[in-house]
Amino acid sequence: MFAKNPLKRFAFVLSALAGLAALSLLAQLAETNRNYERSLSHLRYLEARLEDAHERVLQLNAEKLANQEREENLDLLEFKNATFRKKFPEFSRIVEVAFRKARRYGFHPNLVLSVIQVESAFNPLAVSAAGAYGLMQVRYSVWRDALAIDKARIFDVDYNIDLGLRILRQYCDASGGNVRRALFLYNNGYLYNNTRYLARVSSSIYNQDPRETVAGVGH
Repeated sequence: MFAKNPLKRFAFVLSALAGLAALSLLAQLAETNRNYERSLSHLRYLEARLEDAHERVLQLNAEKLANQEREENLDLLEFKNATFRKKFPEFSRIVEVAFRKARRYGFHPNLVLSVIQVESAFNPLAVSAAGAYGLMQVRYSVWRDALAIDKARIFDVDYNIDLGLRILRQYCDASGGNVRRALFLYNNGYLYNNTRYLARVSSSIYNQDPRETVAGVGH
């Protein structure tokens, strides 16, 4: 039939070519669309990574500033401490020993400083009429044998605070961890209900910081 009608044959060939061209175009469009989707997905991935990197940079910058502030605060504390030690060497040593011994015997350093203030007003050579000695006013006649006290060292800051806290620790253990009762015993006021002593320890300037409440002794 096509041999007899060249126009129909030409039209058929033209139609076939057009169809092939259309199929080729559709294939190219499909490939282009896949490439676009892949590119878009890659861009979204890069965008997410950039956001993560930006957040990490902000975090690192914040950490850097925080570290700088901490370093500056540490430098300031070291400077203040060095200056304090030069101005008040004896008091500075008492504070250092009280802090170290308090940690050893399980007490808050503020409590130890409060007791020292009430007992001796930070006088390492204090002696009471009742025969109590040093910063913690250790009763030598009472504890001489139990603690094997070396009287020649009883005014030594480190030794005296250690003795006092050994005594307070014993009283605290005997009181089931009740610091208030232990303080009554320490002052020999338990039998006489000596509430004034506890009030003086509680009202010490070293027990006034609400962020550093002395367990069992606060107001």
